[in-house]
Formats: sequence, C-alpha cells, structure tokens
Amino acid sequence: MICAKCQSEQPDNSKFCSQCAAPLAASGQKVTAKSKIPTWLGVLIVLALVFVGIAVRNMMQENERLRANQRRIPPVVTYQTQQPQPRSVNLTNGAATVNAAAFTWYKFTVPENVSQVAVNGHFTATGGTGNDIECYILDEDGFVNIKNGHPSRTYYNSGKVTQAKIGVANLSPGTYYIMLDNRFSLFTPKAVQIEATLSYMQ
Repeated sequence: MICAKCQSEQPDNSKFCSQCAAPLAASGQKVTAKSKIPTWLGVLIVLALVFVGIAVRNMMQENERLRANQRRIPPVVTYQTQQPQPRSVNLTNGAATVNAAAFTWYKFTVPENVSQVAVNGHFTATGGTGNDIECYILDEDGFVNIKNGHPSRTYYNSGKVTQAKIGVANLSPGTYYIMLDNRFSLFTPKAVQIEATLSYMQ
C-alpha cells in the first residue's frame, strides 16, 4: 500500500508508515482521495457570480424605471379637427318696391367664430326720371341713426345710382342691414331687383 502522507510504499499489513509514522489505512479499507479546487479558480467563480448578480439587478432596476415612466406619461390622444367649410346665405328675395320718400331694408346676422366674411351682390333700380336708388350696408347703430336722418358710418354706400355691385368684406360678428333708400324721391316709387349673399367659413 501507499502512505497517504509521504507517498512511500509500505507492506500491505503495516499499520504505520515506516518513513513518517503516519497511520495507514486498514487492509480492505478503501482510501478516497479528496480533490481540491485551486484557489484562483474559486476566486474567479465567485467574481463571475458577483458580476452576474449585479447585471441582473441593474436590468431589473432599468425595467422598473421603464414601467414607471410608462405609467407617468399620459397616452397621446389625437382629436380629429373639422376643417372650416364655406357657408352661404341669401339675404334678399330678388325684388323690392321702395315707395316715394321711404326706405326698406333686409336684416342679417354674422355669426360668432366664422372667418372670411363677405357680402356680395348686385342691384338695379327702375322708376322716375333717374331710375335710381341708394343702397347702404350698416350695423345696428348706423341703421338707427340713418333712418332718423343722422349722419352714420356705412360699410357700403352706393350713392344715388341706377345699378351697382355690392361688395363688403371682413364684417365682425353682429347684426347688419342692407338698406334701400328712396327718401330723396318725393313722388316716384322705385322697383329694385337686388341679389345679395352672405358668405363665410365655418
């Protein structure tokens, strides 16, 4: 048998090593050699496990941060905005009779929250020696003033004519009047053919 301590060969029935006096294994008893892991390899395995643990922890923290950010950021909600559409309103009925020394009118309203407001049209007057009429576009205050014979601001003033185009742009929201004035003619009524349209984007 071999001495486990000094590795010298000894007789099979020896109980102690003749070289180092170490006790020998009994006959028939199995000697199990214990394997040892080198120290450097153990340190390397421990370091590798530490690095893996740190990487796993960092990955879990990053995932938690991403989930927290997703909870904080509100979802983006898109609203479909309706594009403004052109609108058109007829303001007159096509024909009017304006008595001598009198006037008539058409009332209309420009609504709120509209753009590109315009009034366009045309009129023709017949009657009397001049075949003429005066056409105005006024706001509420102007209409009250002018029908009572006071000077007033007009958005459109044709003057005394037989026929003319009507054109006004950029009216603000509010109430307005198209006025046909025959007060300058003391004896003759006038027949007026008039077309006018209010247009805007809404």
